[in-house]
Amino acid sequence: MPGSTSLRRASIDRIAAGWIALGGKLEGDPDATVVDPEALIAATAELASEDDRILGVALDWCVAYGDAVNSSRLRRIARAMDSTAALASFAVVVTASGGPTWPAGAGATPIAASLRGKVAVRDLSAPARLIWRLRSAFGVNARADVFALLLSCPAGTEMRVADIARRTGFSKRNAALAIESMALAGVVETDRKGNSDRVALPLDSPLRAFLPRAVAAPDWTSRWIVAIEMLRLAERLADAPDGAVIVEERLAAESLGPRLRDAGLPRPDLTVRGPAFAASFAAWIGALATVLSDLAQ
Repeated sequence: MPGSTSLRRASIDRIAAGWIALGGKLEGDPDATVVDPEALIAATAELASEDDRILGVALDWCVAYGDAVNSSRLRRIARAMDSTAALASFAVVVTASGGPTWPAGAGATPIAASLRGKVAVRDLSAPARLIWRLRSAFGVNARADVFALLLSCPAGTEMRVADIARRTGFSKRNAALAIESMALAGVVETDRKGNSDRVALPLDSPLRAFLPRAVAAPDWTSRWIVAIEMLRLAERLADAPDGAVIVEERLAAESLGPRLRDAGLPRPDLTVRGPAFAASFAAWIGALATVLSDLAQ
């Protein structure tokens, strides 16, 4: 599938940038967006299983700072990415290396990775480390992640509880309980509109100092789901006839509509018909790679 090579390279480089932002010693620039630790770990296990430099750094970080990871959320995100088996293989090595015990299926084959001492963290002030910083301050729980999400939104943004639950990867009930607790403490404001509550961080909240400047906070779970599904599609269609390729590409593009919206990714042009759709789809895959290559978005 044309463009899949650039998408895979962009995905691997973006994973590396995420680990650099969290303190990993790798060549390259750090991710400038808010890093989602669980999404990064699951994507690493799925996409970087043959990249020794990334695996070593990821293992170093997980062993040293894995207590900052929400294991239940990690399991849910891996399931959403259909990467449970890949995560299990990575989790086995994390535990065996002295890190926390994460979900791993019985008989999971350990991934080939070993500790390298390639992580250095002095503080958590960098915007990319916002989620990690808030968990360190308030605990590894839904409240910290809800706070991180609201803090990274433009001032004045109101969000529905259901949207907060989806973005943070927690159940709607857990998100609602966290919001109720935070509202009681005056950390967030809630307003009933229609059939749902809208939640916002007060404009004058002193807690905004945790993120003194605007920074992008993409829905990394949705982004990695899109990238992974497109790379898997390319593998499945490697030897398929052109006609079948076009049909499968269109079906895949149509099914990704909600994920593309959530992830803030460009959408394919579904108005293109016939053989021309192949070139249009390839251009769209290239556009996905371009977004992943831009460390500021």
